[in-house]
Amino acid sequence: MSEINPETPAAPAATPDGPAAEKKQPRARKTRGVIAWILVVLASLLIPIAVVSVWAIRTVTDTNQYVATMAPLARNEAIVNHLADKATDALFSTHVVQDKVTAALPAKAKPLVSPLVNQVHDYVHGVALKVFQSPKFGQLWDTLNQHSHDAVVDILTGKQSKLTQRFEQGGAIVLKVTPALQQIQEKLNARGVTVFNPIKSISQKGVGITIVSKDQVSKFSGFFNLVVKLRWVIPIVALLLAAIGIAVAVKRRKTLLRMAIGVGLVTLFLLAGLSLGRITFLNQATKHNLDSGVAAAVWDTLLRFLRTDLRWTLLVTVLVAIGAWVAGPGRYAVWIRSKCAQGGRWTATQVRALSSGAGRAAAGSPRARRTGGWILEHLTGLRIVGIVVAALFVVFGGNLTGWSLLVIVIVLAVYLGLLQLVALWARRIAGAADPTAGAA
Repeated sequence: MSEINPETPAAPAATPDGPAAEKKQPRARKTRGVIAWILVVLASLLIPIAVVSVWAIRTVTDTNQYVATMAPLARNEAIVNHLADKATDALFSTHVVQDKVTAALPAKAKPLVSPLVNQVHDYVHGVALKVFQSPKFGQLWDTLNQHSHDAVVDILTGKQSKLTQRFEQGGAIVLKVTPALQQIQEKLNARGVTVFNPIKSISQKGVGITIVSKDQVSKFSGFFNLVVKLRWVIPIVALLLAAIGIAVAVKRRKTLLRMAIGVGLVTLFLLAGLSLGRITFLNQATKHNLDSGVAAAVWDTLLRFLRTDLRWTLLVTVLVAIGAWVAGPGRYAVWIRSKCAQGGRWTATQVRALSSGAGRAAAGSPRARRTGGWILEHLTGLRIVGIVVAALFVVFGGNLTGWSLLVIVIVLAVYLGLLQLVALWARRIAGAADPTAGAA
């Protein structure tokens, strides 16, 4: 029986770390990388589409949101002028005024008929303009939109009902504001202008504004129908794909950076598409003899929330991309992190110096003590002033973009941070001035 030499090395045991495993591991990493790339592309496409889907869901299915979206149209100058023109034209659509003026004048004064009719026309237009500019018409407009919401949803989703017949005219969505004619007639009667009585015999068609033309309904009805059917499927799927893509990836930071860049590029593409769509929308309005100013007002008003949502999405992706890049090993990223760390350490040092006994011992001049005391006394008021000023910029700043809001928030944060440092200095001065502070 042979003896086993203890110095002879034993044969290598079969372990998971053998050559087969070494080949399998790079293959698995490569597979994960491919899957992550596919998910990054899908998420980059779906997340901006999900933003559009959420906007459409809220606008189409929520009556209050729909009314809020449509409300500015009744206060838009182009819309108001257009409605005043249409109402005046409706009242002068027959020869009633001309006939009455002709009958009231002697035969020798017949040449004055046309100038007088023009004067009456201008006067009626002024009255109509005041009616459509009044808060009462704004309330009427909101009420009409609230009642027409279901019909608009049916028209855009291809459904036919009795309700749609009230708001559909030749395949287009037309919102009738004929009740405003009654208000115009009442004002004219109150001022002694009774040539338009009775109003029904003058205008049978009524006055309305075309919200969406027939061609536009046919183009967008399929999209809205799909949105109403899918509801929240697209947003949920987009978020799941993004989360799975980051989880599967081998290098998650790079995957997050690529996804942020992809979402940002697709969002930019959608914003550019809205600009091109506006041109197409106006061209179609002109093609159907619709007022281009009214069409522009309708487009800008209906899509203003969508543009805002896409701009916020772009802002978030830019911030995420910057954060993911700064967290990386790049030379400039490392430099930025080191400078931020230095700034943080310097700030911490200053705070400790201000709150230390040595800092309190170095009391300032009487003027500094008076200034410090005033700051401590009015510290809350100074904070409130900063917040109020920022709020005023937000409220009265007009159509602020996401960038503008971010700048306001950053400036407010810097102001409050500096105010806190000044307050620490003021407490140091106050503590140094108090002889019992060191004993305490």
